Formats: sequence, structure tokens, C-alpha cells
Amino acid sequence: MTSPSYPVTTASLAQEAGVSQSTVSLALRNDPRVRESTRLRIQALAEERGYVPDPALSALVAYRARTRKAGDFGKIAVLHDFDRKESGFPVPLRQQVAGMRERARHLGYDVELFRVYPDQSGSMRLSSVLHARGIRGLVLLALRMPTLFMRWEHFSAVVIGEYFSEPRLNHVNHHQGTILNTIYAELRSLGYRRIGFCNIGISEERKHHIYLGTYLKCLWLDGIPVEDSPPLFYDEAADWSPVPWIRRHKFDAVMTMFPMAFLEKLKGTRYRVPQNLGLAGYSVPLQGSEYPCSGYAIDHHRMGAAAVDMVQSMIHQGRRGVPRENELSDLYIRGQWVHGKTTRAQ
Repeated sequence: MTSPSYPVTTASLAQEAGVSQSTVSLALRNDPRVRESTRLRIQALAEERGYVPDPALSALVAYRARTRKAGDFGKIAVLHDFDRKESGFPVPLRQQVAGMRERARHLGYDVELFRVYPDQSGSMRLSSVLHARGIRGLVLLALRMPTLFMRWEHFSAVVIGEYFSEPRLNHVNHHQGTILNTIYAELRSLGYRRIGFCNIGISEERKHHIYLGTYLKCLWLDGIPVEDSPPLFYDEAADWSPVPWIRRHKFDAVMTMFPMAFLEKLKGTRYRVPQNLGLAGYSVPLQGSEYPCSGYAIDHHRMGAAAVDMVQSMIHQGRRGVPRENELSDLYIRGQWVHGKTTRAQ
């Protein structure tokens, strides 16, 4: 790159490239409406001439995007695979969608939910519909399917929550290792010494066993053999009970994904929470000042807002399609330990 002796502008680049100024602007934003060979030629010329965007002009463009409605072109699609309306989503996901809507409104976008289906033909039809409507931004909301077939080259897409397998996309989530470390340390500080770990099997797989790995590390640091404190994994659809596991290994506290559902499994048994068993959740929705359950509280509203911010940034930069491995971005939203009614000092 050479240092320019005069200000390099989109107008001067347009004159040298023999195209219109609007074509240069679109090419520098990697807009697909400009032929790829032309985009690459203009981008190479801009690099050679030392062009840099005017930050004041970039701010003006962002301001105009926030204050002007643009129909479906200014819409972000939120994809989910639930067979129910938004009001029936789990609380954390409803909070995420609320965060998306609020942030999108501030940025001049609308949010619309679309259900996706596991078959390839259905998801490809949805891809065509979204592209035909001019929708460029996608947020994938905790999809439970292993893969999704879309024409990804048309979209700036972000996954929020758990990963699905393919393709790998930019991602907003909470950090599972931090969560387990925090809960384990807080339970230890309360005096609990036999701390069990329970999770849904499929959830553990989707999180690449980060929860499990962190738990095993905590046991190792405390000198506890894993055979004395084995994790419990269960299938949501199966009839299961944690009682034999608790009784056999003499746990005085349990960490679990869904503590309120776990409490239901203890009804009618000799275990009373928190009288003779502590219970902590590792995905407690952030709410008010009183918590029915102790655990790690996550600001799902902020996660949703962060996903929209990431999508908007990708749209403005012309970043579409599946990122290369070394270009993937993972944004982790930290939470906090909250002391609820399911733990007490020992």
C-alpha cells in the first residue's frame, strides 16, 4: 500500500476504476449486488491507494439506518425449531427474544420469528423466502437440530446459545466453564463438600462436554476420585430418578441445569431442599432481587441484544456466509452467582 499524497475518496476511486461512486461504496461493503470480479478489483484498488473510510460518514450511515424504516430489508429473522408460539418458549429464550427486539428497535430494525424444520427441502424453501424478501440478518435461537441447510452466502448469521453441529457460525453465549467454576466455588464456600453434577445428556453433548470437563477438574483439584462422585446424565423423555444416585454417593449438594424440575423429582423422598440437600442451577434467568433457586444467573436479555449487535456489524461490513475457522467470533456474556432458597450455610 502506498501513502496517498491527496485524500483518497470513493469519488476518486470511482473515477480511476471507471465505475459509479455508488458501485464503489457497495463494493467496499462487499455487497453481492456488485459482480464479484468488480468487487475484488475495486477492493484491491482501494487497498493499493491507501483508502480508509471516513469515521464521521460511517457514523452518519449508521444513524440513518437507525432512523429510517426499510421494510424487510431492515428486518432480522430469528430462526427457531419449537412447535409452539413465542409465549410458550422457555423463559431464558423469551428473555433473549425480548432483548433482540429492544436492541433491534434502537438500531432501526424489526425482528420476526420463523420456525425451521429438520428436513433439507423445508429449510431451503425458508432460505429462498428470506432472501426474496431482502432479509439479510439471521439469529439462530438454540436450535436443537444438528445441522441446517441454508444458502448461507446470502446471510449474516449468528448463533445464540447452544451450538448445533454444522455449519460453524459466529456465536453469542455464556461460558460454561466459568459457570461451573463459580457454582462449585460458591457451594464450597457455604460448606458443602459432596457436590454432585447432573445434566441432560444431549445438552452436555451440544456444549462439547465443557460442563463435565470443568466438574472433573474441580474434583481433581479437591482430591476427589471421580468414581466417588460420578456425574449423572439423563434423557428428558425417559422416566428417571436422581434419588439412588444421591443416596449411593452421599451428596450434600447438586448442580443441575434445571433445578426446579430436579426438585419435582425429589417430592415424596427423604431429601428436603435446602434442609439436607443443597441445589444450584447453572442457567438461572436474571430477575429482580429474589431468587427461588440458587445458582448462576445469566442476563439472557443482554445475550439477545449482543446477538443483534453482532448481526448488524456483519451486515454493515458485508460479512456473509460461513466464516473460515480463523475468522469465527465467540462472544461470551458473563453472569453472576445468586443466593436463593435452595442453599444455606452448612
